[in-house]
Amino acid sequence: MDFNYSSLLNYYQEQNFNPVPINVEEKSLWDDHISKRQNLYQRHLMIPVPFFNNRSIIEFGCNSGENALYLASLEAKLTLVEPNDQVLSRLKSGFKKFGFERRIKALVNKDIAGFESDTFYDVIIAECFLNQLSNGEEMFLKICKFLKPGGLGIISFDDRYGSFLEVVRQLVLKRICQLKDVNGPYSEDSLNLAKSLYGADFKKINASRPFKAWWKDVLVSPFVSWTYLWTYQQFISLLNKAGCEFYSSSPKWSSFDHFSWYKNVPSTKNRHQQLLEDWYKFFPFFLSGIPCFREEVKSATSDIVEGVSKLMKMISEYIDNKVSINTLLYPRELDNYLANNKKTELIRFNTEIKTIFNGLKSDNIDEIISSYHNAEYVRTLWGTPCHYICFMKA
Repeated sequence: MDFNYSSLLNYYQEQNFNPVPINVEEKSLWDDHISKRQNLYQRHLMIPVPFFNNRSIIEFGCNSGENALYLASLEAKLTLVEPNDQVLSRLKSGFKKFGFERRIKALVNKDIAGFESDTFYDVIIAECFLNQLSNGEEMFLKICKFLKPGGLGIISFDDRYGSFLEVVRQLVLKRICQLKDVNGPYSEDSLNLAKSLYGADFKKINASRPFKAWWKDVLVSPFVSWTYLWTYQQFISLLNKAGCEFYSSSPKWSSFDHFSWYKNVPSTKNRHQQLLEDWYKFFPFFLSGIPCFREEVKSATSDIVEGVSKLMKMISEYIDNKVSINTLLYPRELDNYLANNKKTELIRFNTEIKTIFNGLKSDNIDEIISSYHNAEYVRTLWGTPCHYICFMKA
């Protein structure tokens, strides 16, 4: 891929595209958008919707404002910070159309680094971009400083292990483009190949954006690579530095508070430690998106996790033309781990993923395409790439 882009913002501007163009123009589409945001906040992140009423909320990277529109409908007081001036006209027209202009207290055309304020907010939001910044950890700590004590932060990040299947799809596309000598990752030929590989399956998922936006924002983006994918271990460390505590997540996978008595009050440190211990127990869910229960899977070991991390790093290096396809070896530790679990879906997942990797070593394009299209179960899976986290300022 082309790594000449200086930043994610530069990539969006140079490629001239909106990464998440959410259509809310028609009533049915607006109602659908509302139901999804309400489901995220209330059922997954466990924040009752009335909580947002009259709250001071700052959203960094609000894009063209469709998510902020929902908060405006709840009569929140909004400060919107968006560095990409290409999306601001759509944001303004959307708020005007719905009659919510007065809910915007400030609209700031800056990035986080350039934003300064003496104000503290009840809620801070930063979705889907922090991990793709070269200084993402520093910027996360900065935005936490704007949060009132007891306030809530909501961010989302691309998880390294949850992005496993997305990175595999990147790999298959890259290998075929390489053999076909396709002229550049952002060409129409690349897009058409991606559609032939993944278009039919993409139509079956409940996506909020068109295929082309997903292709450009995921499959050929230089910012969806090992370097920019965060981990829970990394994020919990950031929470500790920021004086914040994990509150909830989407997808909802952690179970460390289950069956506990409210009078037994753990420290923030102990809660975070329990969360990370749970993470190893549910590692197969992160990779595949297949729901797993404690009795069905064994906890992953650090060797298994490290093997997957090394593989994903090698895939990113292959996509960046730094190594050959023959250096990509499916980890033996992962193979043994998945093959020996009780859950039959994980065994099939493992078998099909190995078949895809073996097919990639061929120079025959039809064989590679067949190895992917024959992985019928894997094609229904999308992993868990995007994780929403809600946290509380101590």
